[in-house]
Amino acid sequence: NNPEIIITSLSDQILENSPPGMVVALFKTRDLDFGGNGEVRCNIETDIPFKIYSSSNNYYKLVTDGALDREQTPEYNVTIVATDRGKPPLSSSRSITLYVTDINDNAPVFDQTSYVVHVAENNPPGASIAQVSASDPDLGLNGHISYSIVASDLEPLALSSYVSVSAQSGMVFAQRAFDHEQLRAFELTLQARDHGSPALSANV
Repeated sequence: NNPEIIITSLSDQILENSPPGMVVALFKTRDLDFGGNGEVRCNIETDIPFKIYSSSNNYYKLVTDGALDREQTPEYNVTIVATDRGKPPLSSSRSITLYVTDINDNAPVFDQTSYVVHVAENNPPGASIAQVSASDPDLGLNGHISYSIVASDLEPLALSSYVSVSAQSGMVFAQRAFDHEQLRAFELTLQARDHGSPALSANV
């Protein structure tokens, strides 16, 4: 008789920040043969961040055994192989799919470290003068980005009367016509912030 693998408990959704040793599945083996023919050992492949431990006779647990990163490997197909000690040995296998779920572990990253923009004076108010862009590989709200202006060297002038940024697109708009004789240059600090909890951000 070939050994059987019976899954008794399975948590197939695993947070990517799960600590080593977290129990993912419980299973048992059964072999109807007697003696060595009915003695079973189990193993899995060694190049994955999981291990199996025997908790008691013919009972096992599958646990995490390394760092998980959903952005690198979003799922694992783990094959458990049970082999008896008969001659010749008989074996069977059972595959389970484990899904690594997202946490907000990546801050947004701008596509440039700085932006230099040249604007002709007497530009039309409301015209777009630049666009910033950031990316975040996290999923859902963890990867959804909003843009804002967090600092400038225009003080004590009112920033909002000079420029604004679209929170959704990162498009920067002139709020007035610029006069080279009055304002030759100015700097802005823009922020890209995701909607995770806690939120992560980056400035440029």
